[in-house]
Amino acid sequence: MNPLGVLEAIGLFFYWIVYLVNPSFREDEKIKEIERKEHQKLTLKIEKKKSQDKEIKEFEENRKNKINNNEDLIKICFDDTVFCDEYQILIEKIKTEIKNIKFRMEFEEEWNNTFSNINYGWYCRNKPNLTIYNTCPIDEDSLDNACKLRQDCISSKNLAWNESLECNSDFSAFLDTIPYSNMKKFDSMTNEEIMLMTANKYKALL
Repeated sequence: MNPLGVLEAIGLFFYWIVYLVNPSFREDEKIKEIERKEHQKLTLKIEKKKSQDKEIKEFEENRKNKINNNEDLIKICFDDTVFCDEYQILIEKIKTEIKNIKFRMEFEEEWNNTFSNINYGWYCRNKPNLTIYNTCPIDEDSLDNACKLRQDCISSKNLAWNESLECNSDFSAFLDTIPYSNMKKFDSMTNEEIMLMTANKYKALL
């Protein structure tokens, strides 16, 4: 028999004897176990945050390298419209490239697709859909109400949702009251966060 194994078994035996007969020892062990689990959770949380930060940094570096090399400018712009609107280097690159007819046509097509595929509330969509909610979600200061006013304008002028520049002034004025957020994609979002993200996208597109 392994002498170390015997000593380990004896130590374990005495450990359980003390654990069973000494309430204070048992309580100390419970506290230590709770502390160990909390420390483990904190460590995992920190490691996850480090991993996410690393991925974000690599993504941003890769994106900026592509922009510097004139790669995927349209995709980058419409994958993150707020970034596109704020990153001056990308804006200048697009202004230069858009002189090319093919690039301009692709850019305009993607703009139309992105604008028309936003779906929020009853009215912030290509065609209003009044069957989505049992009760009307509109309130006086809501994004959906701003979209309703825009829909009313384009309907009166027989225009399409994504080609109504003359109906954009009040809509843009409302969007200007909403600051840009650094919020990205979340696994779960509140209604207010979804509204903010949608408003930010509209604001950037216009």
